Amino acid sequence: MNIDLNILTAFLIGLAGAGHCFGMCGGIISALSFNTNTGIKTPKFAIQMLYHLGRITTYTLMATLLTFFFQAFSEYYQVLSYFLRYLAGIILILMGLYLINASSLILYIEKLGSYVWKYLSPKAKSVLPIRRMSHAFVAGFIWGWLPCGLVYSSLLWVSASSSSILQSSYLMLAFGIGTLPAMLATGLFTLNLKSLWNKMHLNFFSGCFMVLYGAWTLPLSETLFYSLR
Repeated sequence: MNIDLNILTAFLIGLAGAGHCFGMCGGIISALSFNTNTGIKTPKFAIQMLYHLGRITTYTLMATLLTFFFQAFSEYYQVLSYFLRYLAGIILILMGLYLINASSLILYIEKLGSYVWKYLSPKAKSVLPIRRMSHAFVAGFIWGWLPCGLVYSSLLWVSASSSSILQSSYLMLAFGIGTLPAMLATGLFTLNLKSLWNKMHLNFFSGCFMVLYGAWTLPLSETLFYSLR
């Protein structure tokens, strides 16, 4: 496996998911912006960066824990990783179809995480308004657990593709950094970026990328490719 290529892929998946992120997290980031105590002298950009650092930390922690859990059953890991790659590919395809307005099935998968989120949501709201810099990091760390099909598919793909816990952490970190440009810009420029994104029909191109890569992720597709070489 080429780790450099996988890191680039993880980054591109995060970047391509911007359209979904606008809808899923745009409101939360706007709420964070408007719920920052005006007495804080820290620049708005720094507050936003701390929030996203907390969110990306959660993604990396998820990958670490999930990979550790799967590799703890090492005798079944090869079979399990095969299943995970199928699941990750299917979720990624559904995410792409959602972005091009062809299917909303991904929303039902995201609802599975709502059972955990309902317990975490009050804790996330408890740190608002942001009164200290640490609150921004904590808010991001908690909101990183928000149900999201894009995160789910990336976690499964990372867990199935990584040969070590450290490698899975790097890949999920790259995914988180990929989501950063759109989310950071959303917090700073509110709805302007989302409007521009829609006008340029970037959801369509991002959705197509996810569908194609999701199909490639399926073990059957990879087997057929190598058999035809």
